[in-house]
Amino acid sequence: MSPHHPELRDLAMDLLSQGRPAREIAQRLRISPQTVYRWRRTRIPRPEAAQTRSRIAELEREILMHRRTIEALKDAMPPKGATRSFLK
Repeated sequence: MSPHHPELRDLAMDLLSQGRPAREIAQRLRISPQTVYRWRRTRIPRPEAAQTRSRIAELEREILMHRRTIEALKDAMPPKGATRSFLK
């Protein structure tokens, strides 16, 4: 839990979105620059975070499908070079 008031964080994020430097914001709000940098780094808008989680889940399903396909193909096809031994 942050010792700073949520409104202070919101104000800092608004100033950052206006293009103000983090050091200037920290000085103006009387907080450490590291706090502003941390807030900026960890701040992801909720709708964007939900979209990101949804996309990750979609990609994980796709990877699982590809892995299953690869396993099925391994069972159906002999390893490379295996057919050459039959020709000798």
